[in-house]
Amino acid sequence: MRILTPRRIGIIALLLSQSVSLRGSAAVFPDVPDGRLYQEEIEFLVGVQVINGNPDGTFSPLRNVNRAEMLKMLYRVAEKTPDPAGRLCFPDVQPGSWYEPYVCDAAKNHYVEGYSDGTFRPDRPVSRVEAVKMITTVLGIPVSDLSQRARDVVKFVDVSFSAWYTKYLYLAFTRGILPIDGQDGPRFYPDKPLFRGEAAAYIYNALHLQEEEQSTDDASSSSSLASSEGGVEEETNSSEMQQKSSKSPAAGPLVKDARLPLKEDGVFPGKQAVLYRFTLPTNRTLRLQVMLAAGGQKGKITCRLYRLEDQGFSMEYYLGFEEGGKCIMRVALAAGSYQWEVRPTERDTLYSAEIADAVGDGNDGFREAKMLGKAVPRMGALEVGDTADWYKFTVASEGEMTLQVVSTEGLGCLVYPMGDVDLYGFSGPQCNESYRYPVGTYYVGVVRVAGKAGSAKYTVQWK
Repeated sequence: MRILTPRRIGIIALLLSQSVSLRGSAAVFPDVPDGRLYQEEIEFLVGVQVINGNPDGTFSPLRNVNRAEMLKMLYRVAEKTPDPAGRLCFPDVQPGSWYEPYVCDAAKNHYVEGYSDGTFRPDRPVSRVEAVKMITTVLGIPVSDLSQRARDVVKFVDVSFSAWYTKYLYLAFTRGILPIDGQDGPRFYPDKPLFRGEAAAYIYNALHLQEEEQSTDDASSSSSLASSEGGVEEETNSSEMQQKSSKSPAAGPLVKDARLPLKEDGVFPGKQAVLYRFTLPTNRTLRLQVMLAAGGQKGKITCRLYRLEDQGFSMEYYLGFEEGGKCIMRVALAAGSYQWEVRPTERDTLYSAEIADAVGDGNDGFREAKMLGKAVPRMGALEVGDTADWYKFTVASEGEMTLQVVSTEGLGCLVYPMGDVDLYGFSGPQCNESYRYPVGTYYVGVVRVAGKAGSAKYTVQWK
């Protein structure tokens, strides 16, 4: 069991007693008004003195967090006092600076490592994956090596299964540290700098994870005490507690084998995902929908559908269209095995899930993708009920190209590299931006974005 300091126990108790938010009727910061993304997380961490506002009374939620600042925040929440001995740990760590004790203590305890040139770069913005690793190391969250199961959880175009950080992302996604609002799209952008508001959300969710572990530890302790003091009745209670503990949100996503058609109600385990797995013996077009159950629940639900390949890594996946408190998709699927991931943004949310046959328009998935010729525009339209159109093209010679989607209705666009593309160093092309495309096959999804459900015309081409 990990030892918690009195202050951290107090923070966890505050989390346990927190019904909605610690804030009063007015926002604490003028640049984090009521309803702003991460307001609850920011105000909580400011309230427990983990993170500070600016001298002018603002918070600057969109300012980058540098590597030294991230360490200091984590030392505060972990109640760690840097060892005053052992300075000059990196040549670019300034002696006597405010961050020197944090960086050098973290290096001594192997919480952080320097870059290949021997520097630490304290002023460099911390990336998303660097922040996740710091959270696990400083807070003492055990990280296991990757298993085959991890391939079914961490699925992003720009995240390689063999990358150094993928095991940290797997832990973060299975234990509820991730995703956070604003980082639940088809790409994770692992090297993107982390904003102050996002850092608050990461740390807040990590504290919730420790709250869950502390609750499980307390339940186990109570169970052991009951077993030592009583007879059959106490043993039964102990068994019940162990069963509840095994269903703890910290155990990871809930995996279900689905029989189609599917229609069921459920409760998300904390902020963990529910994974529905099913196999199609023949080609089939499906409509998949998950929505918040009635009752004025807060938050939203995201959903993704993956084709499960023998090697575990899936090149084919679909991102659902979010509207209100539901996430929907209509997809033409080839025979094979699939996993539908549904995930809440709020804890212990009640939901309804449904998978049923649907009638498509002949362009609803990878197997119905239409060919794109170079510099030959194709016009199309997403009608009401249609969540995406699909195209494919082949690059015969590597070069700078742009996949362009033009729409007055503000549609989104995703580019998927297939297995014949050399993914070494591949960061993932963006639509409407010039990119050096390696040789191989690519699929393109012209997709709806949240809140735009009406008819939408577009033009797509690569040139």
